[in-house]
Amino acid sequence: MALAGLLVLVPVLAGCDMNSLLGKKAGDCSAYQAKAKKNAATPLLLVLLDVSNNSAATGDQVATAMRPYIDKALTSGQYVKVIASGGTGTGTKTFPCFTGDTPFLVKRANSTRQTKDRDKGGEALQTEFSHVVQETPVSSTGSITSLLGAVNDDIQSLRNTPDVNLGDVTVVVWSDLMGTGGQGDCMNLDDKQATVGVAEGIVERCFATSQISAVKDAKIRFIGTSQGDLSAPQQDLSRYLRGELCRRLSSDCS
Repeated sequence: MALAGLLVLVPVLAGCDMNSLLGKKAGDCSAYQAKAKKNAATPLLLVLLDVSNNSAATGDQVATAMRPYIDKALTSGQYVKVIASGGTGTGTKTFPCFTGDTPFLVKRANSTRQTKDRDKGGEALQTEFSHVVQETPVSSTGSITSLLGAVNDDIQSLRNTPDVNLGDVTVVVWSDLMGTGGQGDCMNLDDKQATVGVAEGIVERCFATSQISAVKDAKIRFIGTSQGDLSAPQQDLSRYLRGELCRRLSSDCS
């Protein structure tokens, strides 16, 4: 049975500040959400945002990169959880409409209306992602370590949530992977050269110290590794790090 058939649209009245969505009132995210039937597994999209720049331009970059994932969620039905960090001392930030406990889905009886509503929802949630980035406080130091290190716990927490039945899990990571500051942080890249060997050593340290662990039964997708004001050597190192992380994080990683 198609996943869409396992989901029944109902109003979702959970607190959800959607003032940023096309000028609508809070709570309008329910127009793009559904309630899963019991015993019906629904995929999870877990989005990790390592925000080093919370400008509007960066927000738009993230939102554009996320649009294909948003469209898929609205079409096939997915839980969406977003966790952001702006670096050392800022903690992690979550967002009311992306809590991961209510699936996103737009399904209408009329196909023309369905297409229009999916497009409308995609535009609205794309805008929301831009605002998510801009709302995330940033510091001058930090790395992706804490976000990646908590992935298994984040997924398990959702699995333990009442009435949430997770299916396939996809983890999307927005990060340039350029960690700075804090010698205890395994992804600290201060004074590191851009070589494959250096990247391998850094990632090996992360796993040896259990700051980052393999994520079982999940797809991992890194986006944004070449974004921002990175020099050519930094872009190379970011690419090498992504490759080394993928080798250890998941059998389905890119």
